[in-house]
Amino acid sequence: MAANSRTTTRKTAAARPARTPRELAPDVREQDDDVTAAEAQELEATGRHITVDLCGEPVRVVPAGAWPVSAQRKVREGDLDGFMAAVLHEDDYDLYVELDPVLDEFNQFVTDAQELSGEPQGKSRGPAGSSRRTRRR
Repeated sequence: MAANSRTTTRKTAAARPARTPRELAPDVREQDDDVTAAEAQELEATGRHITVDLCGEPVRVVPAGAWPVSAQRKVREGDLDGFMAAVLHEDDYDLYVELDPVLDEFNQFVTDAQELSGEPQGKSRGPAGSSRRTRRR
């Protein structure tokens, strides 16, 4: 018998059902003209999209914490259109194409989306070290 008789199995990506950003973010209910500003905010809060300005136009986007890794990979690969297709509400993607933002406007959009989501992306500095010296034993 082998020294290590236990075997481990790894779950593959195929074993886990694929989730799209739209599945993670169900549609926000349609708003009527009679809806007050407070009710509109509540409707937006109950849905999974937040509203962020892109080139001065409001668009609905999945909160940054729900952005799939595949969408973030698209940004690193330079596929900004693919990223926007993954995180924007499907009805707002055509507006994005029409606006054709420059890189500074795209970066501002991503920053605003992260701030409004309450979950900034990027490197974490980790906990601060103590300023007190500890006695060595």
